[in-house]
Amino acid sequence: MTGFPVGRTGAVAVLMFGLAAGWSGAAAARELAAVESRGTVVLCAHANALPFSSRRGDREGFQIDIARELARGLGVSLNVQWVVSPNQFRSADCDIVLDAIVDPEAQDDLRLKPSIPYQRSGVALVLPAASDGTITGFADLRPGQRVAVQVGSLAAMLLERRGIRTIPFGFEDEMIDAVQAGEVEAAAVSPATAGWYNRTHPDRAVRLIPAFEGEPRLAWNLAVGLRRADAAMREKVDAVLERLLADGTIARIYGDYGIAHRAPQENRASQEN
Repeated sequence: MTGFPVGRTGAVAVLMFGLAAGWSGAAAARELAAVESRGTVVLCAHANALPFSSRRGDREGFQIDIARELARGLGVSLNVQWVVSPNQFRSADCDIVLDAIVDPEAQDDLRLKPSIPYQRSGVALVLPAASDGTITGFADLRPGQRVAVQVGSLAAMLLERRGIRTIPFGFEDEMIDAVQAGEVEAAAVSPATAGWYNRTHPDRAVRLIPAFEGEPRLAWNLAVGLRRADAAMREKVDAVLERLLADGTIARIYGDYGIAHRAPQENRASQEN
């Protein structure tokens, strides 16, 4: 499972899950030697999903920026295979995807092997900038308060079980707009979407709370998803990521999009699968 829905591309998470689940065992293994011999590593990315990735405009997205640094560290160039539909994801011939959710319980079911994690993320809360500070997490939400959620999301199910009045939306930018318009008291969105919104709307910035820190089911580590990589490929990717984390490159890239870099929770054993 990878990616987050953003803007008017609310299907990004669904598409990326389709990629992880749909890549079949018939594909050739991505051995490090083969990638180095070919001279390129192939990334699958959504073509219209800033701040994650974009084929158009002067900003490519943080996933592309991180992947370029990763490719440079591997000593190869980056080739991006742009996709927008589940079928395209399932048939794509890629080596890696970014923002693979590290989920130990589901690891056996995934067709991707995760690298070491490079970011901690989850479902955040967005509130009006002038909110009084009484809401610091999901536990502070009360029945009767209107909270924007994505249709069918885990956040929607958890909040509904707690008696919170959820208002379904298809896209996260619409959810933030609803907060600004006073149509809802809060919105459950990805921190990447909210950070990018504040970066591109400095005069209409919202208050972002990393509420996932208090909700284990709504928090996760993000890693590079490797398609049928051999041990040498995984080890090299891990080594490059460790350098990019240590020298601040990954934090800088996130910062360029208004997104805070959060250190992942260490659980290396969960990735040895």
